[in-house]
Amino acid sequence: MRSKTTAVFLLVSIFLLGGVAGAVSDYIFRNYLRSNPQPGPRIAGAHDIAEEMAQGLNLDAKQKEQLRAIIQQSTEKYRSLSRQFRPQYESIRAEANDAIRAILSPEQRKVFGETLDRMDSQHRGHTHDAPPPPPGRK
Repeated sequence: MRSKTTAVFLLVSIFLLGGVAGAVSDYIFRNYLRSNPQPGPRIAGAHDIAEEMAQGLNLDAKQKEQLRAIIQQSTEKYRSLSRQFRPQYESIRAEANDAIRAILSPEQRKVFGETLDRMDSQHRGHTHDAPPPPPGRK
C-alpha cells in the first residue's frame, strides 16, 4: 500500500513540476521574443491614422481638421484613463512578480530581475505617460 501511495505522489509531483517548468520556459521564451523583436512595420500614430482615414473616406479639409481634433481628444482621454488605472495595474504586476520570484532559485531570480529591467526599459517609450515602475524589484 505504501509503494502505491508513493508512486501516486511521485506521479503527481512530476506532473506539477512539469507544469511549472513549462510555464517558466514559456515566460522566458516570450521575454526573449520581446527583447529580440523582428523588424516589422512601423506602428501608426494618431497623425497616420487621421491621414489614412481622411484619404479612405475622401474627407474635405474641414472634415480632416475635425477628425484630427477628435483623435487628439480621444488620445488625451486614453492617456488619462491609463494614468488613472496604472497604480492598480502595477500592484497586480508586482504581486505576480513576487509570486514568480518565490518559486525561483537565487540565480533564476537574478535573471528574472534582469529580464524585468530590460522589459521595463523597452516599454517606457510605448506607454501613455505612465509613471516609471516601482523601485526595489530585484
